[in-house]
Amino acid sequence: MTAVVNTEGKGAFSIHITGVTSVANGGLGAIANPEGADIIVLRSELYVKTPSTGAANLGAGIVADAVTKGTDILNDLAVNGAITGKVYNGNAIQVTAKTEITAPVVWTSTKYLTLTGSGDSTGLDATLYVEYVRV
Repeated sequence: MTAVVNTEGKGAFSIHITGVTSVANGGLGAIANPEGADIIVLRSELYVKTPSTGAANLGAGIVADAVTKGTDILNDLAVNGAITGKVYNGNAIQVTAKTEITAPVVWTSTKYLTLTGSGDSTGLDATLYVEYVRV
C-alpha cells in the first residue's frame, strides 16, 4: 500500500479583535503561522459581538509580513452599523470540482495573517475563527 493516512496537523484557532483608531496595515493584529509549517486555511468566520462606532472596514488575509494588508480572508467588510450578533463567512473552499483555489494562498511558516481597519474601528468587539490543515 502506498497511501498512508496522515493524522497530524489539522487545527483551528480564534482571534479576538478589539477595535482601535489605527489604520496602519496590520494595525488590528498580525498573527504568525501557528504550525511553523505550510498550512491551508479551509474556512473562516467572523462573529461580531459589537460593531465599531466609527465607519471602518476590516481586511484580513495571509501576507508576507506583519505590516502588509491582507484581504484574501475578509475583503474590506464593513464592521459598523446594525451587525451585532451577525456571523460573516470569510474564505471557504467550496468551489467547483477541479477548479484551482486561488484564495487563500498557502500560509507558509514565514507569513502572517494580518487584520487591518480602513478607519477608526473603536468599539469593535469581534472574533475571527480559522480552521486549517497542514500540508
